[in-house]
Amino acid sequence: MDIDAAKVLGGLGAFLAAIGFFAGWPASVVGVVLLYVALAELRIGVGEDRSKWLVYAISALVAFGIAQAILGFSLERLRTWWELPARGLTLAVGLAAWAAGWVLQVASAYRLRHILAALQSRTGESLFSIANTLYWWGSALAVVAIGLIIVAVAYILMGVGLIVAKTQ
Repeated sequence: MDIDAAKVLGGLGAFLAAIGFFAGWPASVVGVVLLYVALAELRIGVGEDRSKWLVYAISALVAFGIAQAILGFSLERLRTWWELPARGLTLAVGLAAWAAGWVLQVASAYRLRHILAALQSRTGESLFSIANTLYWWGSALAVVAIGLIIVAVAYILMGVGLIVAKTQ
């Protein structure tokens, strides 16, 4: 694959990953996979870091998707949820999925730090440093929903950075 095509693929994947936080987790999974393919084509980061980041990111997205499906995050959903006979079990499973998603998101941020640092040093694009910081803090704050919005912004910055970056 051509380097320019890989950059565009990675940019589109990052945008899709960001949109998926609002449209649904399957879109984010597809976006993360496209971003992974682009990073592999650009030969950015060590293979183990890239692979583990992909596994952690997809696992976190699935866990957050499960938690969101169980818990809802709307007042109407919360009202109907409390009427369930097994509401304690539902709450426990939803909170466990959310906690697992948070731990996996922080693990993905740890792996992505090295990849984005390598990408910044190779391209000289400062957007990757900002995306790195936002992804890290967004992952740490993902225990509350605002962190996921910060992670989405980090994905947008990664996409813009990949599209405008000059490879050397």
